Amino acid sequence: MTTFKALEQSGWTEKAAAYDEHFATIADQAIGAILDGAGDVAKRDVLDICCGTGNLAGEVLARGGRVTAIDFAPTMIEIARSKFAGANFHVGDAEALPFPNQSFDVALCSFGLWHMSAPDMALAEAARVLRKGGAYAYTTWLPPQQGWDMFDLLMKAVRAHGTTDVDLPPSPPPFRFADEAEAQRSLAAHGFRDVCLRKGTALWTGTTGEQLLALIYKAIVRAPMIIEAQTPKAREAIKQDIMSAAETMGIDGTITMRWPYLLATGRIP
Repeated sequence: MTTFKALEQSGWTEKAAAYDEHFATIADQAIGAILDGAGDVAKRDVLDICCGTGNLAGEVLARGGRVTAIDFAPTMIEIARSKFAGANFHVGDAEALPFPNQSFDVALCSFGLWHMSAPDMALAEAARVLRKGGAYAYTTWLPPQQGWDMFDLLMKAVRAHGTTDVDLPPSPPPFRFADEAEAQRSLAAHGFRDVCLRKGTALWTGTTGEQLLALIYKAIVRAPMIIEAQTPKAREAIKQDIMSAAETMGIDGTITMRWPYLLATGRIP
């Protein structure tokens, strides 16, 4: 069977352009909080881990930082290079960073731990490449019971009409690093100190449930696979439930859905 890591890499390689068009506007809402949490990046060496199509790296440049960025999807890197010529982009693995020890002053990971098969290795690698006093920041989505509307709609629809026990490779617990106690423990275990946790909320807006379903299918990897793994009858019922539930949330023709996240920051002493 295909591994979780291979599935994520192939999925994001395929969906890079759709991600940039449809999903980046959601994740990018956390960019300001990430950089504010990491501190002043001007004239500092910054590593953007799981950089996607480069918008966080671009903001580092705008704030006067020197930025190196890495992602495992070559198509993501192609788009990022086309947008931000001043950054140094690499195709590579966050769990085995191709950089020497103590190479950077700041390391950032915007919603990347969610997609890693061995996130502890990624934390260890981030700590390894940071200089003494270096800052690290990551963001990760909070679980549906903390207000993630899209995931809540998806899981309710799947449980009502199908099953979550589908033939996909096993994945690490998706919300592990969104648990505040676990975030504190994991960062401390990898040498980070002065850990600070903050919550934020990004928003998606649309006018129809069909637009939300298109976002799920075009710009997310595993969620549509869960839907497509159902029986044909269940699959269609799940899609209809997602669209109708989204439209009940509309006010004056606009559907607004919350995407809450946790921002964690720490420093290498």
